[in-house]
Amino acid sequence: MSAGAASKVRPSEIKTAVREAILLITHQRVRKAAAALLVMFVFCTAVRAQSGRHGEKLTAVPVPVDTPTANSVTTSSAHLPEKTHLLVARQTTRKHLRTEDVAFASFVKRLNGYTNVECLPLGDMKQSQAAARAKTETVNPVVIVTFDIDSYAGGTIILNSQDLEIEYFLFAPHSGKKQTQGKVYFQSVGSGRLRKSNWPNGTPVKMTPEDAGIEAAESLYQWLVFAAAMKKPAP
Repeated sequence: MSAGAASKVRPSEIKTAVREAILLITHQRVRKAAAALLVMFVFCTAVRAQSGRHGEKLTAVPVPVDTPTANSVTTSSAHLPEKTHLLVARQTTRKHLRTEDVAFASFVKRLNGYTNVECLPLGDMKQSQAAARAKTETVNPVVIVTFDIDSYAGGTIILNSQDLEIEYFLFAPHSGKKQTQGKVYFQSVGSGRLRKSNWPNGTPVKMTPEDAGIEAAESLYQWLVFAAAMKKPAP
């Protein structure tokens, strides 16, 4: 190209040429970057596939788990070390509701179901009589279950209430001293009220007389186990 031809090149043409050159360089860089990204994508996919296959192999191997059996649960639970005979009496209400008999029978049955516990019936008597009977005993404590009709709700007297307050007391032999006591509320279905249970920080509420008797028996048994564990052996 001659000097005259070069002098005839317009500035706009120079700008266009420079722009096209920049675009070409940029396009090449983009292609290179795209190629690099494609390679990275293929590599990551392969790694994930490998890790996925390893994960399937690990999960395919079952891990043995030891499940508790009835024997293991029984042997690990606390129980009385020696045979304990409980002389059990009851004090019914004046109405002597049928639910009182059901709750008391459930109470005795639950206690007899424990290892080294046997209940011997004393019949009906008052709490003071049970304490006096314990003084005549040399080994066996006396337990009395008392029933009282729960006729109050929020300061209001409920007529013909079927709800019960069930309490148990244990008196020590020789001294006749009260060693422990507990209470359970039985609230009959359809009584028209709902007593709030504060268990385990308060008195539990049960909806059937059977459950109320069981709750009282379990509470007494826990105390018996604790008392046996705290008893010091004779020198």
